[in-house]
Amino acid sequence: MSGSDIRDILQLGKPSESSGIKKAKLPTERRPDGISRELYSLIGSAPSVALLKPTYKAKFNVKKKATPWMLESFSNNARSDNLTLQHWIKAANANKTYPFAYTEKPGAVIEYSDDEYEKYLADIDPEWSKEETDYLMDLCRKYNMRFIIITDRYSYKDKSRSMEDLKDRYYAICRTLAKERASERDTGYPLYQYAFDKAREVERKQALETLAGRTKEQMDEEEALLVEMRRIEQNEARLEREKESVMHLLAQLPASSRGDTNNTAANNSSPEHSKKRRRSGIEDQSKKSRRGSSIAEASTLPKEKLVPGVHVQSQRLPSTKGAMHAKVLKVMDELGVGPRPVMPTAAVCHGFEQLQTSIAAMFELKKVVDKMEMEHRIASHIDKLHNQEA
Repeated sequence: MSGSDIRDILQLGKPSESSGIKKAKLPTERRPDGISRELYSLIGSAPSVALLKPTYKAKFNVKKKATPWMLESFSNNARSDNLTLQHWIKAANANKTYPFAYTEKPGAVIEYSDDEYEKYLADIDPEWSKEETDYLMDLCRKYNMRFIIITDRYSYKDKSRSMEDLKDRYYAICRTLAKERASERDTGYPLYQYAFDKAREVERKQALETLAGRTKEQMDEEEALLVEMRRIEQNEARLEREKESVMHLLAQLPASSRGDTNNTAANNSSPEHSKKRRRSGIEDQSKKSRRGSSIAEASTLPKEKLVPGVHVQSQRLPSTKGAMHAKVLKVMDELGVGPRPVMPTAAVCHGFEQLQTSIAAMFELKKVVDKMEMEHRIASHIDKLHNQEA
């Protein structure tokens, strides 16, 4: 069925000429060279910005009445100059005492009479006169012993005094009067219990100035030295732990277990090695005659018990047992010698062995001497009894 038949059934007219006009094609952008089709299809136009509904900050809804504030004049009762200032406060707190008037109470500066100065304070420092000392005490009362301000305001007959000089003079007076008034229990102020070291304070400030005046290179060098020091300490601690663990393992390892590996290797030898052993056995039989003379001489030498397997030099040291071990360790501790050599070389181990042998021999001789003395006292006592009976 064609389109014209359908239009006849539906009683539709012929298509108009306008419907036959083709729509103009939209111009397409040419794909740039060097870009694949898949990549170019992913590139689209700039995305549209989402439209947001404009919102406005809600108006602050105040349901209660605003608190009234007022500008009020005030004066600090702790001040003696009646200075008047102004500040904003709530109307409910009007006509009240200034809350910060008594937070800082002025410190009580020590006072002295003329007789006390001549008797106790005149000989402390000859460079200070009574007039200058009174001037210092007045400044301490005025500025509440704030020595930074006192040093800045200090000017007495063109004399230059540092902060350490002023502190040293003030605390020296306090210590002296507190010591002299100790009988009267006039030590109500903690200031009297503190001492002031002028030389140490000067040295401390100089050290701080030197520390603050370091350059970037000096700070980096100090940091590197600290890191190196920590690394050396960690290495020493690690080596000490490894040394202790090795000594602990060697102390627990029996001598027979160290020789098992050698015995196993000898039993599992190769045939070639067996032939060599048989040939060496034949040669040994021919040399027996020559060894006869040397055997007699070797029998007279002290026999040394060899430990099978690989071992360290310090394991060959003789060890005392029983009650003798504690006595030997006590004598060695008195001599400043440890229970085991730190560097077990051949010479050190030989000397260590001789020392232990000498100490053990000393105790054996002492035991023999004590026994002989006891027998001598018993024999003397028996002779004395026989003489009395006779």
